[in-house]
Amino acid sequence: MYSGHIPAEDIFKLVYVPFTVPEGISEIRVKEVYSDQGKNVLNLGIYGPEGYELGNSAGFRGWSGGAKTEFFLNAAEASTGYIPGKIKPGTWNTIIYPSTIIPEGIDWQLEVTLITGTDKTPFKITPAVEVVNRQPGWYRGDLHMHTYHSDGKRTQQDLLDEATANGLDFVVSTEHNTNSANLSWGHYKTDKLLVLNGEEVTTTAFGHWNAIGLDAETLIEWRYSPSDNVINTYLKQVHIDNGLAIINHPFYNVERTNSFGFDVDLFDGIEVWNGKWDELDNMAVQWWDSLLRQGKAKIAIAASDSHTPVSLENALGIPQTVINSRALARQEIMAGLRAGKAYLAYNKELTISLTAKSGSSSAGIGDTLATSQGEKVQVRLSIKGAPDAVVTLIGDKGALTTEKVKGNKTELSWQVDSKSTKFLRVEIRTSKGDMVALTNPIWLS
Repeated sequence: MYSGHIPAEDIFKLVYVPFTVPEGISEIRVKEVYSDQGKNVLNLGIYGPEGYELGNSAGFRGWSGGAKTEFFLNAAEASTGYIPGKIKPGTWNTIIYPSTIIPEGIDWQLEVTLITGTDKTPFKITPAVEVVNRQPGWYRGDLHMHTYHSDGKRTQQDLLDEATANGLDFVVSTEHNTNSANLSWGHYKTDKLLVLNGEEVTTTAFGHWNAIGLDAETLIEWRYSPSDNVINTYLKQVHIDNGLAIINHPFYNVERTNSFGFDVDLFDGIEVWNGKWDELDNMAVQWWDSLLRQGKAKIAIAASDSHTPVSLENALGIPQTVINSRALARQEIMAGLRAGKAYLAYNKELTISLTAKSGSSSAGIGDTLATSQGEKVQVRLSIKGAPDAVVTLIGDKGALTTEKVKGNKTELSWQVDSKSTKFLRVEIRTSKGDMVALTNPIWLS
């Protein structure tokens, strides 16, 4: 039994609790007990004898944050969020840290149980398939969600069944600070659904970001602050996997201020629409738009951040990101998103097409249109599934024109002076101002 006290001023401070594992141990069980649970939140994880130094993924054996107060691991199995594997002798470290703490602080206890026995058949890594089909098209996906492997309330198979039922073509697995789910997606029936590996890198005090499109065994470190000046190391790790780093829900706090503490210039994109549309999403879109006006081509995405199987607040696939891709395959989906060839939609019924033409040149969402000085740009927008919505064509100086949609299917066209703006994008909202869809920009050169 191990115990201690964490004072209120040590919120977000990492505490490592070492214990020795002798030869012959086949399973470890850890149980956490702490004071004022609910008012306090004490996060939980573990590192093996390979070490817990910053960036040492070899020592990582699991993380459940505040979602669990106990876990087990052995050669064949582990609690969700944790990595099965041989229990090696040596010094292990349980990691705890408070992400919510009352003025009285936290009294904590850890009960570590070591079980002897013969190892079971070792766990085998079985990642998701990387290619579903080789057909080009617009593919619908959800880029942010959770299962029991972090703080979600569904199994992996539950999530896949929901995604298929909700008309999605792909999902991105984004558990908090662990890659445990990514190691086993291949065990589950996907029904022609592409699963991409990811991780929600959760630094709590400094914001969350999604690393998407990772190799199954890649783990992105989270235990640092902006002042440590190491974020580039881990962004490089994402990009080595041909992945993208996306800032999540940047205004997700009670103060309604931008809580993302790292340099936005280092990231590839922003989750501007998280779950059910609200004012925080509106603020995120405004921030993204301000970056576009500065010439910073950040990709906009939408995602449900879904945690539960049945929910009106964050149902899987509401909202979703629709990507123009050469195939329903990991590398092609990531290439389409990286190029900004994506629009964001409330649901599967809504489809849009935005194109711009100047002379003999034409461009779609994410493309750059070459224009000549003084030449007019012909803009065309097709919409299906957004009756009675309000469409706004937006440039780098604000709204260029606004029109109301009539009927379930609408074709709109405009003529824009090529010198009047550096980009063109569209927002489609309800009459009350809630977002229905928005596009990434077409850039004008």
